[in-house]
Amino acid sequence: MKTLKTLTIVAITGLVGLSTVHASQTEGNTMHKGMKHQRGEMKKMFQALNLSSEQKEQMKALRQEMKAQHKERREAMIKGRGKMGSFVSANGFNKQGFIDMATKRSQMMIQRRADMFEKRMNILTPEQR
Repeated sequence: MKTLKTLTIVAITGLVGLSTVHASQTEGNTMHKGMKHQRGEMKKMFQALNLSSEQKEQMKALRQEMKAQHKERREAMIKGRGKMGSFVSANGFNKQGFIDMATKRSQMMIQRRADMFEKRMNILTPEQR
């Protein structure tokens, strides 16, 4: 009887542990799957445009440029992580300074995205737009 209780407890504990591990694995993959879907949609869109070989090369060069710029910005962001701590002190939290910095970052990101979109549109012919 005692052995049966022990085995039951071990089995239940094992099932709970496995379900937790399984749940955490699927949560992490959902965003990744969404990104693949988005990439596939972009690919379909560009295939529908029937880009010339010259346009394809220009788009490829633009992607490489964007990738290099992203790497530079990421390195700068890693170096500048201490700036976030400057808004917190023994006196409290500088809410307005934080909002100003976050707004500035958002505006810069929007500007970069708009610039990239404009560059892509300039590669396309008027019929493709």
